[in-house]
Amino acid sequence: MSLNGNSNNNSNIQSNNKSMTEDRRSSSQPKSTTIIKYEKSSCLFCNEWFDAQTFTEHLIHCGQVLEECPNNCHVFIPRIRMRSHLKECPRNKPPAPQQRLSVSMERLDQHADHRVQVLEQDITTIRSVLNEEIRQRLHLITDVGNIRKHNQVVEDWTRDTDESINELRRQLEEEGAQRVFATEQNQVDTQYCCNVTQSLKDQVELKLDDMQQHINQLSADVSYHQNQLNDNIIKLEELVFENERLNRDKFAQIEQFLQEINEDVKTRLGTSSEFATSKQATLDYEVKNVKSMVCETEERIEKLQVIVQDLDKSLHQTMQNISDIENQLAMQQRIASVQNIRGHLIWRIKDYSKKLEEAKQYDTILHSAMFSNKAFGYALRLDIYLNGKGTWKGRNLIACLNVLSGEYDPLLNWPCRLQAEIIIRDQSSIPLEAQDYVKTIYVRKKSDDYIQSNQYFHIPHKVITSRNYLRNDSLFVEVRVLK
Repeated sequence: MSLNGNSNNNSNIQSNNKSMTEDRRSSSQPKSTTIIKYEKSSCLFCNEWFDAQTFTEHLIHCGQVLEECPNNCHVFIPRIRMRSHLKECPRNKPPAPQQRLSVSMERLDQHADHRVQVLEQDITTIRSVLNEEIRQRLHLITDVGNIRKHNQVVEDWTRDTDESINELRRQLEEEGAQRVFATEQNQVDTQYCCNVTQSLKDQVELKLDDMQQHINQLSADVSYHQNQLNDNIIKLEELVFENERLNRDKFAQIEQFLQEINEDVKTRLGTSSEFATSKQATLDYEVKNVKSMVCETEERIEKLQVIVQDLDKSLHQTMQNISDIENQLAMQQRIASVQNIRGHLIWRIKDYSKKLEEAKQYDTILHSAMFSNKAFGYALRLDIYLNGKGTWKGRNLIACLNVLSGEYDPLLNWPCRLQAEIIIRDQSSIPLEAQDYVKTIYVRKKSDDYIQSNQYFHIPHKVITSRNYLRNDSLFVEVRVLK
């Protein structure tokens, strides 16, 4: 029995070693999941471990299985102690001649039982040691599997971390290259902008010189034409005065001649009727001629007055154009350093009544100061017709927002699309009661060299004169560029 127990224990150890070797072989393969299979079963009587194939056979021959005494003493004895129990069983009575032999056999059996008990204790000890070793090996296998899983997780995390680090390095290299390229491109763009600005500055200076010369020439021409116009006006006035004097003299002569004729008629009234009739016809003819001459003179005077008015209007328009050119020249000088770059303008129009009368008489246009929608943006200006324009003339104020040619036009996006609010400020002494008049306008321009078709908006004169929009003969107009 001890040999069988040792052989069984050795077979269990060998099978456990084989399962551990197989687990190690399976775990040595890369990227595999560790699976622990318990292929042994423990005996309920002797606590030994057996394979599934030998477990049933062991149950048939196991010495610790309890069996009932065949002498019907109602005692259950393990198989390994059945022989000693049969010797001691109270229902077992051996024959008398064999009593001495039974005593000697009993002693031998007791000695054998003692040896068997010692061997059983040794086997139990060995079995417990082996079971403990198997239990520890199972724990070790479990720990090894867990460590292998942890190592696999660590390897996966390390591989993912390395890939992430490599990706980050690649992105850092790409970003560094992009930044270097962007820096070089910015330097090139800056140099290009400096060159463009310098060239534009030179062109603006040349244009300013040409415009200054042109303005000087226009001023000289205007002075010359104004002198000629003044001379012509003086001559026309002298001619009008001379015609009036001649007409007065002619009227006086006609009246004197008529008086003489009346006196002559009275003196010769009784002479003959035929002579009176012919004389009367002659007088009527001469009166008609004098009336026609008077009418022609009056028509000439009216035409001369129209010509004088046209000349006065053209002179005023010329003076306004010169003033606009001078203002534009001043604006062109300041265009490189426009102060208002926030798209916000507040314009105060002084002497509104006087400028409205000038607009009614000469069709003048008011121009605001130049401003920009943003830094280095579009050059903008608000133009106002106080007396209206076209079909709106005489009843409304007409305004439009113009996109002018600016210094930074080559660097801007075209076509230009802007939205702005035109606000007539209410100058109420109580700010909480103020109600501003707001109009929205859209500005579009295809390119910097394209002639803009302006979009006009109108404000009735009744609105301007209502509330407190007009105060101290001043009007405040505000412009806000939205986008």
